[in-house]
Amino acid sequence: MTLKEDKKESPLLYILTGATSGLVADSLMHPIDTIRARIQIEKVGKSQYRGTFHALNHIIKNEGASYLYKGFPIVATATVPAHALYFLGYEYSKSLMIDKLGPKWGDSAISHFTAGFIADALGSLVWVPMDIIKQRLQVQTNTQKLNPNQTYYKGSFHAAKVIMKEEGVKGFYRGFMPALLTYGPFVGIYFSVYEKCKSFISSTLHYSPDQYLPIPYQLGSGFFAGAFAAAVTCPLDVIKTRIQVQRSTEKQIYKGMFDSFKTILKEEGPKAFVKGMGTRILWIAPGNALTIASYEQLKYLFKGII
Repeated sequence: MTLKEDKKESPLLYILTGATSGLVADSLMHPIDTIRARIQIEKVGKSQYRGTFHALNHIIKNEGASYLYKGFPIVATATVPAHALYFLGYEYSKSLMIDKLGPKWGDSAISHFTAGFIADALGSLVWVPMDIIKQRLQVQTNTQKLNPNQTYYKGSFHAAKVIMKEEGVKGFYRGFMPALLTYGPFVGIYFSVYEKCKSFISSTLHYSPDQYLPIPYQLGSGFFAGAFAAAVTCPLDVIKTRIQVQRSTEKQIYKGMFDSFKTILKEEGPKAFVKGMGTRILWIAPGNALTIASYEQLKYLFKGII
């Protein structure tokens, strides 16, 4: 597939294709995300789940398959604007750096990392409140046992109402910096690796720079980049998740990234920082592969229209 570069791509193209591709991927991968959150909040030595598939079986058997989609309504609502901002931020930042720095530096790994970080910062304005609501619903069965007197969330929008009442707007941005410091590097690494994979495959197959790769290569590049970035940033994700599932009405065990790192290391050891890594990769790698392949294909299909 060859793209004509006779006109500059419209920001609306990035917004619509980004929003659609994000919704498709999140819809399919939400159950794995629920399992990841459950595993990561458990302390080393006190785990009821022996791994991803044991957790899957345990949740279905004891709580029902529908529990795997706890928090999904808020995800479906928020992922559309979040992915729109995300892809708009990435494409615009990348284009701006190429214009200002030239192809050599503007299309380098450092530039892709920077554009990815900016993309995540924009998307996080929507993603962090979504994550707070989603993760608290996903782990509610676990946290309810520890705090039986806390208000039970009946669903995504009830949870949002309770958080606003109990914690105010600040409650929706609990762990914003840990989230940014987790997913900013993740997205930066992801896009750096993804662009390198695409470049390597294109040169191997003798594709010109204005050609889109076939879907299997887009999926493969997205999967590899997602798996690599997910593994590298797993320790940061454990810290972020522990902070975000805390309520302001509870005793604050984790008071910030550095404090959380020290507390987890002291109480549980280094192994705690790789809890849920396999599940995180199973959630992120296919999700990123689906998102980026959908995005690339939709961008190609709608380029001449939008």
